[in-house]
Amino acid sequence: MNLSKLASFALGPFMAAGLGLITVPLMAWLFSPEVVGQIAMFNTFLAGTALVLTLGLDQAYVREYHEVNNKPQLLRSLICLSLLVVIVFCVMVIIFNQFFAKLLFSIKENTLLISSGVALVIVANIIYRFLSLVLRMQEHGVKFSILQISSKVTLVIALLSLLFLKGKFGFITAFGFSCLSLLIASLVAMVLTRRECALALTSVFDIELIKPAVKFGFPLVISGFAYWGLISVDRWAIRYYSGLEQLGIYSVAFSFAAVMTVFQQVFSTVWAPIVYKWHKKGIDINQLSIVTDWVVVILTLVFFVVTLTSPLLTFFLPTEYADVVFLLPACMLFPVFYTLSETTVVGMNVARKTNYSIIITILPLLLNFLLCYLLIPKYAAGGAAVAVASAFCLYMTLRTEISKWVWKKFHTTKLYLISVLLLLNAFWPALTMTVMPWYVNFICLLFVLILYKHRLFNVKNDITNLKS
Repeated sequence: MNLSKLASFALGPFMAAGLGLITVPLMAWLFSPEVVGQIAMFNTFLAGTALVLTLGLDQAYVREYHEVNNKPQLLRSLICLSLLVVIVFCVMVIIFNQFFAKLLFSIKENTLLISSGVALVIVANIIYRFLSLVLRMQEHGVKFSILQISSKVTLVIALLSLLFLKGKFGFITAFGFSCLSLLIASLVAMVLTRRECALALTSVFDIELIKPAVKFGFPLVISGFAYWGLISVDRWAIRYYSGLEQLGIYSVAFSFAAVMTVFQQVFSTVWAPIVYKWHKKGIDINQLSIVTDWVVVILTLVFFVVTLTSPLLTFFLPTEYADVVFLLPACMLFPVFYTLSETTVVGMNVARKTNYSIIITILPLLLNFLLCYLLIPKYAAGGAAVAVASAFCLYMTLRTEISKWVWKKFHTTKLYLISVLLLLNAFWPALTMTVMPWYVNFICLLFVLILYKHRLFNVKNDITNLKS
């Protein structure tokens, strides 16, 4: 993937993050922390369905894309099987509407209407997921970026329209706007991939394509469920121990952490296709080391810059969201450690050892459970932020070490050293609810730059090695 294509793929996540920095303060000013917490539960639930109900076939689509000639047939075969499971689940959501409405939102009114909206959005979200992968694998960066920002643009327009009215708004308004933005995003996906969709609809369902995809994706179903628990147990625990208000504050902090998610999305989007192409040609371990080092440098730099400037958020948020400043550093470590693990897990993926993904996810999940149980009753949202940061540090470590074991050895000492440094700088504000002294952050950043000075002074050589 050349530089222009990389830029086109990066455009969408960066613009989405920019729009997110607009929507988060708007949500905070227009809705109470309790309503924001309810929408956080909705988004958490959607993320879980996308991970589990795809049956791992979305990842199988990426893995098999360059291995098959009839790509529309591959799309039809995989998406049909996934949608079958999704539709059955959505019927259950509608039948047991009171249970799901209480479980997710703690409400007893309009449960059938709300559950129907949830079911519709689940289907739309799965379609969006597969069609976005079509654009990604075809390397249509501009279209992919348009798709990335479609839901955010819709939500910003909807929220700005509320500024003409005064006061706080309720859950139904926030829920309706969230559903609308996701439905429009799925429609945009269909428009952008209309040719591929038409070819897929006229293709024949091929069970022979399903077999290797299911074999590849099945372990990802279990690990997907465990991963959903990993990214959501903190929210459920905050809701149980501290209530929806604390969950709302916590979710706002995580929304601002989307600054780091930009790098996660951009890197994950371009990395998988590049790795599989490198593998086909014969990957050089030096190339992996270069990529890993630069990802560490960039993410660490952004982490400390955001941490140093985080007190400025108090000028853009209502007073009831003041604790966001202290939670933000720890919340950023989820996308940081996940992105770092994407560089080091390459060996496990190319070796098709996805069965290890189950244990890789379950162990951090158990750690997250334990730390949430120990920390949230005392530290509330701060305890949850520490728990999820610790869990994802373990997640990155397991992916890295197992990849080294099943594939090739590569150096990780500096990676782990920087990880400990980031954890210490994130734990202090989350647990004490005070800002870490700026000079401590600055000294740590300077240490990282010195540690990787050989990369900073050899940028051209690294670029040349990656191109070769």
